Amino acid sequence: MTRLLADRVEVKYFRSLSQLKASHGGCQLLISDLNVSDSKAENTARFLLDYCEHTPVIVQSTEEDLPGQLEQQSAGRIQAAEKGGQGHRFTEAIEHFMAQFDQKVL
Repeated sequence: MTRLLADRVEVKYFRSLSQLKASHGGCQLLISDLNVSDSKAENTARFLLDYCEHTPVIVQSTEEDLPGQLEQQSAGRIQAAEKGGQGHRFTEAIEHFMAQFDQKVL
């Protein structure tokens, strides 16, 4: 991820939902697993629905239905992708974000 995006955006890593909340810093894109160390998937999902109001989100999870439900509820601000950052949905989500970012920069 750092190699892919580092020349265009700052990459930060958070190990928990509380760490992200405490950062108080905005970001250009959030890539999140629903199952973080300090939050159940449903709680993380609620947080991401609020967070995506100002930041696009790519969500990954082993949960079957929840990522798709978030995608539908977010009016295009959350994209569901395969866990582990590999797969066509993850690649498409990153490419979509980068295209949007490039349009804003121009």
